[in-house]
Amino acid sequence: MTLEERQFPIGKWKPESSYSEEEMARNIGIIEQYPAKYAQLIANLSAEELAKSYREGAWSIHTLVVHVSDVHILHFARFKQALCEDNSQGFIPNVTGWANNPEVPSVPLADALLLLEATHKRWVHLLKSMSAQDFNRTFYHAGRQITVTLAQALHMGAWHTAHHLEHIKIALAS
Repeated sequence: MTLEERQFPIGKWKPESSYSEEEMARNIGIIEQYPAKYAQLIANLSAEELAKSYREGAWSIHTLVVHVSDVHILHFARFKQALCEDNSQGFIPNVTGWANNPEVPSVPLADALLLLEATHKRWVHLLKSMSAQDFNRTFYHAGRQITVTLAQALHMGAWHTAHHLEHIKIALAS
C-alpha cells in the first residue's frame, strides 16, 4: 500500500455539483450507521492495539476516535448555523492542536464513542427534517477556503466518517 493510499484510503474528498437522492440517502446512512461500526471495530482492543497507527507519524487509533467525535460536533454545528444564516462562516478548528491536547490520551473511548453516537443521532434527526432546498444553503469552509452547500457538507461528513474508519482498519491490519 502506498503512502497516499494509507493517507487517503477512500480517496480525497471532492465536492460534486449535485447529488442524487440515492447519494444523499447513502451519505445520511453513513452518518447514521457508522458510530456503531466504530464501536464494533475498537471493542476489546488492548492499549497496545489502540496505540497503533495507519502510517508512520500519523495519529493512533485512540486519537482518531477522539478526533472524529470532536470534529463531528462541528460538522453538526455548521449545519445548524447554515440553516440560520445566509452563507455563514464555518468555524475551522486547529485539528492538530485539538488532537495534541493533553486530555486526549486519557479520554475514555467509551465517552468518545458516546459523544460520536449522540452527535450523529442529532445530526441525522436534523438531516431527515431538512427539505431539498435546505441542502442548497451554503457556508464558507475556512479550512478548505471554499463555499459549500449543505449537500456537499453532508458528503464531506460522510467521507470523513468513512475515511477515518478505514484508517483504523489499516492500523489494525499492520
